[in-house]
Amino acid sequence: MTKPIFYDTDCLSSFLQINRIDLLKKEYSKIIITAEVKKELFNKKTPQDVKTRLTSLIQDGYVEIKDLEFGSDEFNQYYTFITDDETEDIGKGELSVISLAIVKNGILASNNLDDVCYFVKKYNLEHVTTSKIIVTCYEKGYLTFDEVDKIWKELRKNPKHPQISFKDFYNKDDKMCYN
Repeated sequence: MTKPIFYDTDCLSSFLQINRIDLLKKEYSKIIITAEVKKELFNKKTPQDVKTRLTSLIQDGYVEIKDLEFGSDEFNQYYTFITDDETEDIGKGELSVISLAIVKNGILASNNLDDVCYFVKKYNLEHVTTSKIIVTCYEKGYLTFDEVDKIWKELRKNPKHPQISFKDFYNKDDKMCYN
């Protein structure tokens, strides 16, 4: 993968919760999160095992934290979003990674389709979700159907994950935001 990939909290936490970062490592050489996403992932509601796994990945250098430097293009994009009345209901973590994906011509990794599809379409962003990454791992043979089915059932505990079976999702045409 040559494009940088910028993860929102919901997508990265899905893999941290089920302890399957190995799947991300098969597809991506590095994960980039913003300081806002890091703050969200280390809040008091986050399970300790998720925090421990993330800390280890940061220490190993697989997860990089990217600050939005004041005056930088990505900061200016972010500032435009956070001061716009139309984006006031969208989280700072999401807006920060969207800003990076736009400015750095990267990939946006987010499960929150209600919040990100507008930006994906408007800025022609490449976009992945936890579900899409799992499908890719299945199609590339990293996982058997039974392994995916087990992971899928675990992921369905998250309300942002499709609440249908993997088989039904896989056979469905509309899996993501489309440009």
